[in-house]
Amino acid sequence: MAKVMLVTYFKTPLEDRPGALLAIAKDLKSRNLGLLGLWGFSTESGQAELYCIPKNAEKFRAAFKSAGTQIEEGTGFFMRGSDKTGALVKALQAIAKEGVNISALHALAAGGSYGSFINVAPGDVEKTAKALGVK
Repeated sequence: MAKVMLVTYFKTPLEDRPGALLAIAKDLKSRNLGLLGLWGFSTESGQAELYCIPKNAEKFRAAFKSAGTQIEEGTGFFMRGSDKTGALVKALQAIAKEGVNISALHALAAGGSYGSFINVAPGDVEKTAKALGVK
């Protein structure tokens, strides 16, 4: 199975307009806040949601709270490994065997490797961690 880490993710509302994501990206760069993952999408007219998985959750939290940015936190799983057919199957089987429903999954492959984020309900984090062998 791939390397799996328990991660803190942050969700923030964002204006759905040109340049809104650029402003966040520039702010993250200026604060030297590296990311493991970033994705966003429109939610309704004029609104969007942005999800970030920072390399350092404490530093990220402090920066956004000091800026007065509204953020919500959650716990998820970040997996990475070699890109091959069926790369997610073993992990998905382990999660299903525990009876856990996956709320969201994002995966991308590039250069022979893949990264994936798995989100489950807060009450299922412990069971999922056990299923994936995360300590």
